[in-house]
Amino acid sequence: MKKYTYVLLLLFLFSSLLHTTAQITAKWKLTGPIKFPTNKSGQINGIGRVSQLVFHPTNSSILYAASASGGLYISRDAALNWTVLGTDNLPDMSCASVCIDYTDDKVLYLGSGDANYYSTGYGIWKTVDGGKNWKQSNASIGNRLAISILMDPKNNKTLIAATNDGIWKSTDAAVTWTLKKSGGDFKDMVFKPGSNKTMYAVTSTAFFTSKDGGDTWNTLTMPETNSKGGRIGVTKADSNRVYVTFVGDFAGGLACPVYKSVNSGATFTTVKSADTYNLNGYTETSDGQGNYNYTMTVDPLDANNVWIAGHCVFNSKDGGATWKRMTSWAKVLHTDIHQLMYSPYNAKDFFCMNDGGAWKNTDNGVGSAWTPFSEGLDCTENYHAAQSPIMKERIGAGTQDNGEIYYDTGNWYTNRGGDWSEPLVFDYQNANNIYYPSNGERRTGLTGGSKTLSFPFTPDKKTLLKFTSLKKTTGFLAGQNVWRSDNVTTDPPTWTQISTFNEAVKAMCISPDDANIVYVVATSGNIYRSDNALGASASFTKISTTPSSVSTRGAITAIKSAPGVAYLSCGSKVYRSDDKGVTWKDITTGLPATNFIEIINDIASTDESVYIANGAGGVYYKNKKLTSWANYSQGLPTICNVNDFMIYHDGGYVNSVLRVAYYGRGVWESPLYNTLTSVDEIAKNTLDLQIYPNPSAGNFTVNTKGYQRIEIFNTAGELIYTFPVVQETTELNLNQQAKGLYIIKATTANGESFSNKITLQ
Repeated sequence: MKKYTYVLLLLFLFSSLLHTTAQITAKWKLTGPIKFPTNKSGQINGIGRVSQLVFHPTNSSILYAASASGGLYISRDAALNWTVLGTDNLPDMSCASVCIDYTDDKVLYLGSGDANYYSTGYGIWKTVDGGKNWKQSNASIGNRLAISILMDPKNNKTLIAATNDGIWKSTDAAVTWTLKKSGGDFKDMVFKPGSNKTMYAVTSTAFFTSKDGGDTWNTLTMPETNSKGGRIGVTKADSNRVYVTFVGDFAGGLACPVYKSVNSGATFTTVKSADTYNLNGYTETSDGQGNYNYTMTVDPLDANNVWIAGHCVFNSKDGGATWKRMTSWAKVLHTDIHQLMYSPYNAKDFFCMNDGGAWKNTDNGVGSAWTPFSEGLDCTENYHAAQSPIMKERIGAGTQDNGEIYYDTGNWYTNRGGDWSEPLVFDYQNANNIYYPSNGERRTGLTGGSKTLSFPFTPDKKTLLKFTSLKKTTGFLAGQNVWRSDNVTTDPPTWTQISTFNEAVKAMCISPDDANIVYVVATSGNIYRSDNALGASASFTKISTTPSSVSTRGAITAIKSAPGVAYLSCGSKVYRSDDKGVTWKDITTGLPATNFIEIINDIASTDESVYIANGAGGVYYKNKKLTSWANYSQGLPTICNVNDFMIYHDGGYVNSVLRVAYYGRGVWESPLYNTLTSVDEIAKNTLDLQIYPNPSAGNFTVNTKGYQRIEIFNTAGELIYTFPVVQETTELNLNQQAKGLYIIKATTANGESFSNKITLQ
C-alpha cells in the first residue's frame, strides 16, 4: 500500500510553537440522572419532560419519545430502557412530535418547538439513517411548531403537519411543504381510524374536518363557545365516534366541556358542560394550568371508555357524561400530563407522558398501579446546579417540575418535589451543607429541613454567596453590597457589611491564594477589590471598569499560581489582568461571540489554566502559553442550554473534574485537560510506534491508520503540538528538539487514545 509522509518540524525552544493554538480533545460523559432517581421526597418524582410517545409501526418493542428539551429518544425493549437518537448535536431547540416511516424505520421526521409552552423552533427535521444525521426539511413551512406530524397510511411520501400557524402538507417526503389551512393555533390532529382521507383537527376555539387527506378543511360549529387548548379522541372500536374537549376557563369547577359525535364529526352534542367538574385541575374542583398540560384518548376496544388528563387522570365509562378522578398528582402519577395513549399492540398497556418522563399502567388505566418506564430518559431540565468543593460525588440541582435532586456516590435522589428553581451552593465544611442564596436558607443533611441564614437584606435570584477553602467558616454575601459571616453554619449566622459602594453585584470572586482579596464586578461595570476582606475594618476600592458591558453576563476568577492575575468575562468578551484588576487586555481570540456564564481557574496548574463555558454547550480552555482559546467541548450536546458550569478539584488531577448542567440533558462531566500531567497515565495504552533510523536524531514513523489526531506532550504534560492525521503513516522529525522524554498520543474517531514514549538522547 502506498506510503504517504507528513513531515513535522517541532521547534520547542521557539516561542512560536509555545503559543500555538491547541486543538485538544475532552472526554465528556453523562453524569446523569440516567436511571430514574430514587425518591426521598414526599411526592411522586420524575426525571424529565416528555411531550409525545410514538410506537414503531410494526415492532411492539420499539418506541420513540420526544422530550421537550433533550431531543428524541428510542427504546428497543418496550420502554424498559431509553437512549438518545442522534439529536444531541442539533441546534438549541425543543422537540414536540415525531413521525416514523412505516416502510423504512430509518426515516424519521421530528417536529421542533415546545409543544407544552407552545413556542416555535426550527421547523421539521428529517433523518434517513436512523438518527445518525439530521437535516432540516422545512422548505416553506419554516420554523413553525409542528404539534403533530402524520403520515398518510397508504402513501409514505405524504405528510400532514398541524402547526401553531395553519396546517401544511408535503407529498415529497418533506422536501417541500404547502399550506392547506391558513392560520389557526392547532393543538391536535388525528386520522379517522381506518381512513387515509378523513382527518380531524382542533385549535384553541374550533374543530375542523378534512375529507381529502388534509387538502381542504371545513370548520364545524360546536355546541358552546370555547377557548384555550382543544384535544381530540377517536377509537377503532367505533370509527365514527369522535370526542372533542377544550380546557376552557380551567378555574375552579367551571371548565373542560366534552363533546361527542357519532357521525364522524358532522355534528356534536354536549356530554359534559363547561360548568361542572374541572378535568384540568389538581382536583376536580380546583384550578389547573390550561393548555400546558391537557390530553384526551379513547379505549381502542370500548368507545365509551374515555380518558382526559391534565394534573390527574380522569375516566368516563359512559361516553363522557360522568367522570371519576383516577389518580393523585402528588402520590400516584406525576403531574403535568401531556399525553395518554394505549399501546397499539396490547390494549391493557396504557402509557402516560408527563413532566416526570414516561409512565405505564398495565391494567387499562384502572387503579393506581402506575410505574415509571423512564430509565435512560436523561432529559432532566436543570434550572441550577452546584458541585461540592470537597466531595466529587456530590452534586445538587434544582429542576423543572422534578423538584430538587442530588447526586451521591453514583446515584441520584429526589429530596423535594415541585418546580425548584433556586440557585444553590455548597461550603467547604460539610458536603451535606447546601445553601439557597435566593431565599436565604440552608439545608443540612440534604433531606432535612431548611434553616434561615438571616440575611441582612431581602435576597433574590441575583444574590451571590461564596465560600473559600482558606477559611472554611467564612462566607461572603453580595446583593447591593458585600457582607461577611465568620460563622456561616451557626443558627443563625451573623453578618457584617464590608462594602459601601451600594451597587448591584453581578459577579464576585475570592482569591484562592489569599482570602483577604475579593473581587466584585457590579452590574454598572465598576470593578471593586478588597485587600483586607477578612479584617475587622474590611473595605473595597474601585480599581477599574469592565472593558465591555456585563449587563447580560459577567464572571471573574483569580489565578492561584499568579496572585496578581485575574480573568474577566463580559458578555461575549474575555480579558486578562496582571495587576490585580487595574488594567485589562482582551484575550477573546478563538471564542465564539456568545455570552459566557462562568470562568474557572485550574488551581493546581502553574500556567494559568482556565476554562470558560457558554450557555450553548461550549467549553473552552486556555493557558498563558496559548494565544487562542482551544475548544474543550467535543462530545457535549448542543440541543439545549447549559445553565451552570462547575469544577471539583482535589488539588491534583486524578479525581478532578469539570461539570456542566443542562436544561434538558442532565449533568455532564470531563476530566481536566491537565489530567495528562502524568506520563505513566498518558502511556497506559501503547501506540504502534516505529523508531528509525536513529532515535538520537529524532526521526521516527508513526502508524496513523485509523487515527484522527496526533498530539505531542512534554514530561510536564504540556501540549507541545497537535495536527490532524489524514495519512496512513506519519514521519516526524524532532532533530531540533531538546533532549529528553516526550509522549506521542494518537486519538481515534470514537475518542479512544493510545500513547507511547520517545526519548531523545
